[in-house]
Amino acid sequence: MKRILLSISFSLSVVLISLSFSSYSAQAAARDFFKCKLVEGAKQEAMEKVAADFMKIVRKEKIKGYSMELLWPLYSQDISRGSFYWSGTAPNAAKVAGMEEFWGDNDANKDVRKRFGEIASCESSSIYMVSTIK
Repeated sequence: MKRILLSISFSLSVVLISLSFSSYSAQAAARDFFKCKLVEGAKQEAMEKVAADFMKIVRKEKIKGYSMELLWPLYSQDISRGSFYWSGTAPNAAKVAGMEEFWGDNDANKDVRKRFGEIASCESSSIYMVSTIK
């Protein structure tokens, strides 16, 4: 009986220690970045509308676990006026890659792709693993 109580006590201690350290553990995700530039005369608001319309399609298609952001520099030494980053986040790199395929190959967002191409062009893309530290 004493051995069972010690075993339970030890197990509870391990669980409690694990729970206390879990608040500091990292959670991985994946994020893509497209470095883009607005064409002459295009406005930030137009790109924000394109992005919002894309996310409406993502929700309509019931795609879960994907979010996106537009990053507009307040200050940067290495990018010019009108430059921005289109960034999507998903639980893993496969989901990010799937979203890139969805963007390029799906008729549901053909209008969004067309409007994007009328107001911006992208010069580079990259995918990163994200570690969110809690």
